[in-house]
Amino acid sequence: LHDHRDSIMSDSFIAAHIQQLLAMFRTQVLLKLVKPYKRVRLEYISKELNIPQGDLEALLVALILDHRLDGSIDQVNGILDLSQDSAGDEMYRAVAEWSSHAVRLNDFLSAT
Repeated sequence: LHDHRDSIMSDSFIAAHIQQLLAMFRTQVLLKLVKPYKRVRLEYISKELNIPQGDLEALLVALILDHRLDGSIDQVNGILDLSQDSAGDEMYRAVAEWSSHAVRLNDFLSAT
């Protein structure tokens, strides 16, 4: 892309859509890159995607707001903190509810 920038950008269709296309590619690569992590440094992601950290933060914010990425950005420490335990949270809630019902059943049976 860098070597043939002039010839690529001379096409009006490509020039009009290149930013959207780059954002789409970066999004796909970003989601695959951070998938195995619970916490990852923004500096590392920025280097891997070869984009400035400010652009990376904007992309991450868009993904988080669109619910395509479940996490938060710690700007002070430069870390993306991913919440990958939503299935575990659901199981915890289900077990807590079951336990609550078991306690009520036990109380009822003890009262009779």
